Amino acid sequence: MKTIAILLALINSLAAGLVIAASLPSIQILRPASSLWNATKVALSIGIIGAGILTWIAAARATNQQLIFLTGLFLVALGTASAVWTIHLAISSGTIKDHMFLYGGSLMAQGAASLWNLLAGRSPTGI
Repeated sequence: MKTIAILLALINSLAAGLVIAASLPSIQILRPASSLWNATKVALSIGIIGAGILTWIAAARATNQQLIFLTGLFLVALGTASAVWTIHLAISSGTIKDHMFLYGGSLMAQGAASLWNLLAGRSPTGI
């Protein structure tokens, strides 16, 4: 599971970098209302890249398990929200964006793999 988490961290971080590169030119300081969605995408993408970095660090050595747990929960929740938003857009507009549905699934898988690594690393006695 560690290998899967590392691979998904790399893929998700690269995809988040592409989202940042596509969204940054659309942010206009003089029009904050129209730029709010793009600023939100950039902020969440930075969070995804941070989660990817934490996944890499956690795979290399022991780190703060509470932080990795919160990171895994963040990714699972964000992936679920992305999938639900994609379904909402498909129902309301009639067009589905398959790449966003796959990206949401990939985020959920990375978060689940990180959480699974935490569970696999615990001893049965709790010591």
